[in-house]
Amino acid sequence: MAWLGSLVEAVLVLGLAVLALLSLHLAMLTALRWLLPERPRPAQLPADDALPTVLVQLPLFNEGELVERALASIAALDWPRERLMIQVLDDSTDGSLAASRRAVAGLRLRGWHVSLHHRRVRSGFKAGALAAGLEVCDAPFIAVFDADFMPAPDFLRRTLGLLLADPQLGHVQARWLHANRDASLLTRAQARLLDGHFRVEQSVRHKLGLPVPFNGTCGVWRRATIDGAGGWSGDTLTEDLDLSLRARLAGWDSAYLEDLGVPGELPVSARAWRAQQFRWTKGFVQCLRKLAPQVRASQLPTWQKLLIGLQLAQPLSFLAGILCLLTALPFIAGKIEPGPVLTGVALTTTTIGLLGPLGLLFTGGFVGRDRPGYARTLLRDAAVALVLTSGLLLSNARAALEALLGISSPFVRTPKGRGRPGAEQRLRSVMAGVPELAAGGGLLLFVLVEQPLVLPALTLAIGGLIGLGLLLRRDASAARVAFAAAAGGAEPMADAKPVILALPSQPIGRPPQSDQPAWASVEPPQLALRSDSGA
Repeated sequence: MAWLGSLVEAVLVLGLAVLALLSLHLAMLTALRWLLPERPRPAQLPADDALPTVLVQLPLFNEGELVERALASIAALDWPRERLMIQVLDDSTDGSLAASRRAVAGLRLRGWHVSLHHRRVRSGFKAGALAAGLEVCDAPFIAVFDADFMPAPDFLRRTLGLLLADPQLGHVQARWLHANRDASLLTRAQARLLDGHFRVEQSVRHKLGLPVPFNGTCGVWRRATIDGAGGWSGDTLTEDLDLSLRARLAGWDSAYLEDLGVPGELPVSARAWRAQQFRWTKGFVQCLRKLAPQVRASQLPTWQKLLIGLQLAQPLSFLAGILCLLTALPFIAGKIEPGPVLTGVALTTTTIGLLGPLGLLFTGGFVGRDRPGYARTLLRDAAVALVLTSGLLLSNARAALEALLGISSPFVRTPKGRGRPGAEQRLRSVMAGVPELAAGGGLLLFVLVEQPLVLPALTLAIGGLIGLGLLLRRDASAARVAFAAAAGGAEPMADAKPVILALPSQPIGRPPQSDQPAWASVEPPQLALRSDSGA
């Protein structure tokens, strides 16, 4: 059976090599963040009476009362009112639609061009909603915001200035800020991870002239770019990344404004965060399967093809990590003797494997050191981020494997807040965290019994699985308590009088040219609903 041991060793070496390569990719981006000069872009805006019409799309799904705050932020944008159209794309199924009706009606009473769109069949999920909204509006520029993001008044002037100055620029992405960063260790860890993405990855891609992925919110698109790239598509779970890459393949450029931050909310529960990471991981690998042949056949420079490929393949690190863990077990138990090659590779790749993620986390935190006590919290938050990300091994490995096998799954929105548990969530709460706790506890017991000396090398994996499992169990307990408290049965939200949003006393931009703008109506809000049978 020597051949079997050689095969297992070869698979383990291959998995370690993949992890090292993906880590080196992150380490390279981190180094380039310090070495590359800034890439200034020209910006120009005409006089207000010559500004283009902008459509702001607000896609919603079971967001509750968040729509009121989101519309208040959008209405405060510094743009001529008669040149600003707002679409509330609400596919809600839990009663949240009533809140959207009230908020939209209140904004209409103030004279804004705002419409509410609801689809009975949620075909294409978020991508389908965005595409359906574009079917009934021909505005040349489209801004997209998720419900929990609050853009500053100058957002459109900052982003449109770039788009109007460069006719080849397809979209502009702003940086995410984190309104609830300090809510818990979990949110601080998420903020640290996202800071690494925006402060390092997005920044370097912009400086190198690589495609800057649209992050699904806080960005502005040129309508011609969306149409020229084939429009929004719901065949992956990351419709934003998919469209961004198709736009580059169609010849469009992209830009990233690091100094334009938009605050939003991070998931406050481990369950919501894990679901978000599952969707992102699976969507990236779906885009790899879908677009890798097109990237390879494109006229892009070879180095750009390589970096785009590494970007899309980055989530495969979870699948490679699981593979390494499984194939390492016979060596830990002493059933297979490691050869000299494996020993050297394991030591080298373990060191390299930590280099990339640590560099990304520390650089993202150091570059953004604009908060008191940053130096004191950087190490703690980075450590928690590494541990909890390791806890996603099972979930994200499954996501990557499903994507590689072509197994589809529905788009699961990221819950804002803990929310009221539904029947499906309550059913799943029974098993919440059990796979992670079983895997982490079983691995710990196995190592202690067979080879305690390798425990330090597996600390991240064991600690992450057990830590995330405990957080998931805590969330499940909180969900059961919340459901019990709500067992009295709160009535679903019903239609009520329009909500008059707290807007600036003097509207920003020019006044409307008439009392009845093209998209405004003082009719009952339900009459403005548009019900589609598909995307």
